[in-house]
Amino acid sequence: MLQKREAALTQKTSVSRWLWRLGCGLGLVAAVVVCVLLVLHDRVATDPVALETNVSSAVVPSPLPPTALAETPSPQPLLDFPLGSVEEGCGLSEFPSYWEVGDLLNWGESFSDFLDNELSQALESEECNTALEAYINSSNPYLWMGYRTEDVATFAFVVLDEPLTFERIFADPAGDLARVQDALSNPECLLEGDETNWELKETCHADAFMNYAMFNRYCYNSGRIRASAVDAEDPTPEQNVSRWKHDLEEAWIEKKCDTFAPELRLTADRYPELTEWLWSLTNPEERDMMEVLYGRKSMLSGNLIEHAARLGDNAAGLTQTIGGLHMEAGARYGRFSWLLTSNKWQDFAMKDSPSTDRFLRTFKMLALASARRPDPRDEIEFDWEWVARHLCEPPYSPDIHYEDDELPELKSCKEIVHELRQSELNIAPVHRALDKFEQVALELEVYE
Repeated sequence: MLQKREAALTQKTSVSRWLWRLGCGLGLVAAVVVCVLLVLHDRVATDPVALETNVSSAVVPSPLPPTALAETPSPQPLLDFPLGSVEEGCGLSEFPSYWEVGDLLNWGESFSDFLDNELSQALESEECNTALEAYINSSNPYLWMGYRTEDVATFAFVVLDEPLTFERIFADPAGDLARVQDALSNPECLLEGDETNWELKETCHADAFMNYAMFNRYCYNSGRIRASAVDAEDPTPEQNVSRWKHDLEEAWIEKKCDTFAPELRLTADRYPELTEWLWSLTNPEERDMMEVLYGRKSMLSGNLIEHAARLGDNAAGLTQTIGGLHMEAGARYGRFSWLLTSNKWQDFAMKDSPSTDRFLRTFKMLALASARRPDPRDEIEFDWEWVARHLCEPPYSPDIHYEDDELPELKSCKEIVHELRQSELNIAPVHRALDKFEQVALELEVYE
């Protein structure tokens, strides 16, 4: 009981602090407006010249609406989060409604200033900064960006010995640039056309190409994606926490990027030989169109990533974004291209609703992909938790095409797996895949 009272008191104090700051900001604007009006009034009353001047021509800041001055964001319910998490370390449950604050400040420049100030203050907390660093460093940039499931399916479902993380791309950008330049001096590293040579992975520093591309994207080329601040209708407390968390993550990355030397930025002026070579990798017939769609900077990063895949970097070999802000197709050149470019994989990557036919196709594909290969480096390890959630956890893509009362009745994963076991499916690898899937789906409580 005492802990609950202390938590409630902490929330009340934090919310009061937020409201006090917001009230002070709004009050300051009002005070400035009043002072300007008093000065103008005094001039008109005492200065004969001012009396003849059209007062309406004076530039006066527009005061905020009276209602905005009177309103304050409503306090949010206190939510529980694990110790050490970003939500707990940064006290995100105590933040006011993101959307209400934006409405009070009209989502304009004043809100942007308010947001920057609050995020900066939050990052000054050692506990908050430590939690953010641990979370972001372990995150995969492609999954963090929030692309559609079919765009990031490879990173979500395939487990790598050397995964792509923010920690990896921020570890040594200067060293990565130096190794890329070293590879440029080695003719065997300058693959052309659709050439691949995965044996050159170490000699030609394949990972450096990938790291340097992602570093430039996130620090200089608009790699970060800011979610819309006005697209939530009646947002929940959980959505409010998520929105503040996203902005804090972006602020942390921006702060991290500021710690690196500006000379690391890939530009034609600084590195003419490298940029010219990278641009030459783009199909001449597609250059103009691709530059209009994605911009030259983004295309240079994409070409770095695809070249990393040609040289054997497995993370680069999983990239196959569809649309969005960037375009790279390293999956065409990586070790798993035989699977990732197939129609079976594309069908699996879509977030379709469960069905017997879909599951049958999926588990045949998973069984085939999981089989032993002549070269063990070509064997694929799947993240079965992602597979289970992808297949069994709504929402599913077709849902957007129906009204609530028109949704077709969906079968559970348990029902579908039971049907498959009762069928004349006598393929041992498929049954082993079903057993693994069933075990994980039960543990995640998404099976029924």
